[in-house]
Amino acid sequence: MDIAKLQKQLQAEHKALDQKFKFISELQTLMSKHGQSADDLLAILTAEPAADVAPAKKRGRKAGVKKAGPGIKKARVASPAKTRKKMAPRPLRSFKNPKTGQVTETRAPQVDKVIKTWAQELKVDWRSLEI
Repeated sequence: MDIAKLQKQLQAEHKALDQKFKFISELQTLMSKHGQSADDLLAILTAEPAADVAPAKKRGRKAGVKKAGPGIKKARVASPAKTRKKMAPRPLRSFKNPKTGQVTETRAPQVDKVIKTWAQELKVDWRSLEI
């Protein structure tokens, strides 16, 4: 084997051992600071979580709310109803085809098929057809 490769391998192993030693020494200082022994630490690390302790909250559905299956209808539970604010309806806008003089009214001109076809035929933006 090449000596350079062996030196690199030994340096990598030495670095890993240094990190392990540093971790162990820091852990021992913490244990002595808090008056704990290695057996106490082992008991803490191997202990199973208690059943009476609530798990950390997760994002998503609220606890206890189960998702209904595809064939199951949800039963409405009597709860204080939240009133939703209704949005004001969009204003009614008028558009005119300059070639034919035909006028159309819509609340959503960006999706209106008639206005889109007029704009494509005339090769203009649909906003320019508004009266």
